[in-house]
Amino acid sequence: MTSTTRRKFLTLAGAALAGAGVAGCSMIGGDDTSRASGPAKIDRPLDKTRTLVTYFSMPETDAPDNMTEDEENSTHVVDGKVLGNTQYVAQIIEKRTEGDVFRIETAEALPLDHGTLEDLALQQQESNERPKLKALIPNLQEYDTVFIGYPIWWYDLPMPVYTFLEQHDFSGKNIILFSTHGGNRLGETVEAITEKLPDSTVISNAFTISRDDMDNAESEVSDWLDSLG
Repeated sequence: MTSTTRRKFLTLAGAALAGAGVAGCSMIGGDDTSRASGPAKIDRPLDKTRTLVTYFSMPETDAPDNMTEDEENSTHVVDGKVLGNTQYVAQIIEKRTEGDVFRIETAEALPLDHGTLEDLALQQQESNERPKLKALIPNLQEYDTVFIGYPIWWYDLPMPVYTFLEQHDFSGKNIILFSTHGGNRLGETVEAITEKLPDSTVISNAFTISRDDMDNAESEVSDWLDSLG
């Protein structure tokens, strides 16, 4: 990570990177590889001073030892620090682009127990709930390109990500998507986000990686970033 003298590091309420981050868990199986139509590349090189990496992540523990299988599925350990899978991908993108970072978090803490979290995620989806967020991006107007990262939950975006999309104005911005999954790949999330952001350019070349392939994430993310042009 570059120093804060080179760029601002944005967080929600100052949350540490190893906090409630990313679950790469797909809350039900499946293997949908569909993609939305749209440009596959950005139309100009990324400007690191005008690039923002945002992500929602929900690791189910912050303890690196004696994890349950569910906890291992939702996390990736780097130098003894527990990161969520999507959180780890976001850090790789941050390092490569030297962009700023904003973490999407709910105002009310989410449960760490896998079964409880799974049930809550399904309940929120079935009721089309929009969980309140801890904070919004304070200076979105400063950015041209916004990466948005998320795990796949019940074949879809986590509902807090819908809140995030609806409570910001992304008009005129390049939107680049990345996700982690446990079998669903992207599902129909690229289409969903494209529909939510009609005044933005949502790049169709979204990135997704299985929770089982996180050891290869750095090289796969680098190859994907290179493909964006």
